[in-house]
Amino acid sequence: MGSAADPNADALCIILVEDDADDAELVSLQLTDAGIRARFVHVQSASELRAAMLAGADLVVSDVSMPAFSGFDALDIVREFEPAIPFVLVSGAFEEDVAARATASRVQAYLLKDDLHGMVRAVQQAQSKSPSRREAAGGCERPALDT
Repeated sequence: MGSAADPNADALCIILVEDDADDAELVSLQLTDAGIRARFVHVQSASELRAAMLAGADLVVSDVSMPAFSGFDALDIVREFEPAIPFVLVSGAFEEDVAARATASRVQAYLLKDDLHGMVRAVQQAQSKSPSRREAAGGCERPALDT
């Protein structure tokens, strides 16, 4: 029991909505290597996303296209919990119709998965937003899932 402050106390809570675990790991490593202090929660389904949102988050990064549901489905779920949370859509290839829909949906950014600089900017913008729900909800934790 030390008196040292929790080193993760000011770390962002970032939910990664991604069907590919390797891609989720790559995003978390890239952001960490860029100096972003964050805790990451990787989810692959709508039910996992709902559970993660109950724990609170500062930012959600979602793949646009996944087998079980889409990034826009994820956006709808996130907006149910926290309408103002920064939300970033990522894709392996740029698509004009997706970009137009993302703009109309008021996502924070629509980026290519390999746009590290854009991702870092999006995270830094999220960091400058008002305090997150996680303070009231008890923090960013791996959600408990019903099986």
